[in-house]
Amino acid sequence: MTTAPASPTGVAEAAATTGSASPKTSAAEDDDVPKDGIPGDGTFLVAKDVEPGTYRSEGKGSFGCHWARLSDTTGESDAIIANGNAEGPAIVKIKDGDKAFQTTGCTPWVKID
Repeated sequence: MTTAPASPTGVAEAAATTGSASPKTSAAEDDDVPKDGIPGDGTFLVAKDVEPGTYRSEGKGSFGCHWARLSDTTGESDAIIANGNAEGPAIVKIKDGDKAFQTTGCTPWVKID
């Protein structure tokens, strides 16, 4: 897996590439997730399930927190724009050109910008 360099603020950013495929998972309704939030697990389509913006998670759930910004939903490693593993709080900027955002083992993400 590749990891994009972090900006001076610690927010991972990378340019998106294009691609298309059917999503594997979509956002589920969850009363514990704020209106503009992202539940802790799943693959979410940008502009459909999740809006572009900056999100924060308190990080690690019981098995660790992994996130990835994706250019498509094929599951191929070259679809990863940026990714990371968080032991504590994490901040990710989802961009307009991203196709999807994937998160596993993280606490719910809250939109902060």
